[in-house]
Amino acid sequence: MILAIDIGGTFIKFGLVDNDFRISNQSKVQTPSSLDNFWITLESIISSFENDISGIAIACPGEINSKRGFVFKGGLIPYLTAIPLGTRLSKIFKLPVKVINDADAAALAEARYGSLQDLDCGAALVLGTGVGLGLVSQGSLLSPLSITQYLRAPSPQSMGQTVLPFQLGLFKHALFSLVDNKGSAVGFVHEASQILGLEQDDGLAVFSALDENHSEQLNRLFKDYCHEIAVLILNLQSFFKLDRVVIGGGISKQNSLIEGIVNAYEELFNEKSELGFEPITIQACHFHNDSNLLGAASYFASENAL
Repeated sequence: MILAIDIGGTFIKFGLVDNDFRISNQSKVQTPSSLDNFWITLESIISSFENDISGIAIACPGEINSKRGFVFKGGLIPYLTAIPLGTRLSKIFKLPVKVINDADAAALAEARYGSLQDLDCGAALVLGTGVGLGLVSQGSLLSPLSITQYLRAPSPQSMGQTVLPFQLGLFKHALFSLVDNKGSAVGFVHEASQILGLEQDDGLAVFSALDENHSEQLNRLFKDYCHEIAVLILNLQSFFKLDRVVIGGGISKQNSLIEGIVNAYEELFNEKSELGFEPITIQACHFHNDSNLLGAASYFASENAL
């Protein structure tokens, strides 16, 4: 058994993964607000399973050196900066530890077992506290060296005066959206919960209210959120020869979200018919929020087999 851990901005999720990549004993705890409490929490989780596992696989946000298990910067978790995550845990528990970026983990799970199988170039957008991106090809993550062959060359049409401003505007919008974290699923649920007057954030209540057409204000917030994700996807497609994009994170279980993103993408795409590429399929990750755990476990297994 491998203990898979998914470190998120809101929760740390974990579970045991067997040789057939089935998850059991799943649970989650709130992500601590300090580094000291983070170590206490993580070590407590591992201690409860250490007699039953042969290794630890971790999906973590931010900039990761997967070979060393080193976290340069943990995305929206500010205290995860210059952290020897893999080395520390391996020394404490005398077990092999592998660490991978969370979006890369989701993309890897989908590329090997899910909705990105057998594609030349696929992408996973993971919507959580922030927005993560993983790019894959034929069951493997795209490296900085291999990614260049999937960059899209400018088409003759895209160099025209009528299309270029649209693409530049798209890039600018997507850039500011990422900087302002407008694609955050946690942020959307928080704003929506405030509109509904809920005492605490509740994603299920938010989507139930959307299904009931609760209010125009809520509908507008939802449409704007879907638009932000659609802009990110179309912007990605203008740079990469993507075959498919999958949406991950717990929010991806909501069919209305996927439909909303698809509709927003189609509206954007139809604004210009001379982009130089065809529309692509957008769908939920096959494993939804479990993609991070399964991808981390799969990465651990493949690295230890080398």
